[in-house]
Amino acid sequence: MNLVRIGIALMIIGVAILLVTNSFLPRVYNVMTNTLNNVTVSIDVYSRYLIPIYINSPAYIVVLLNNSYPLSVYLSDQFGHVLTPSSYKQVRNAYLITFQLPNHGNYSLVLFNDNPKPLNVSVLITVISQYVVSNALLVNAVMDLGAVIFIVGALLVLINVLFIARYKLLKTR
Repeated sequence: MNLVRIGIALMIIGVAILLVTNSFLPRVYNVMTNTLNNVTVSIDVYSRYLIPIYINSPAYIVVLLNNSYPLSVYLSDQFGHVLTPSSYKQVRNAYLITFQLPNHGNYSLVLFNDNPKPLNVSVLITVISQYVVSNALLVNAVMDLGAVIFIVGALLVLINVLFIARYKLLKTR
């Protein structure tokens, strides 16, 4: 009988953890993004376009290129170091490019048009703070812990019920 009580207590604790962390998720994700720049850029054939960016804390930058074909995109810091994208993904008619920035400072986003025709592209630059990303990961880890506690409690209850059923089945024979 103790295993059933422990299992039920673990299930209640697991559900409580899931409910509490689930109430924090909208707050974390609502403050997660901060749009820096939203412009439409005309890039001539075989040319480049430079967009200056200032970041005040270590962050991730997500660049969204709408109505575009694949462009060469680079980010350089104030010392001239060139950062290559962490990821470059196509989603329908847009391209998502992610850069991880190690520290704050002035950056320049450089778009290269190395295709044989001019291009009008909509560029959306969004910054996601490293602090907010780590908070979101912490909330997800706590939710996973709540789910594991709930499953362990359910397994304890199930094991006890199966042992009781086995005992009653063997006793009736």
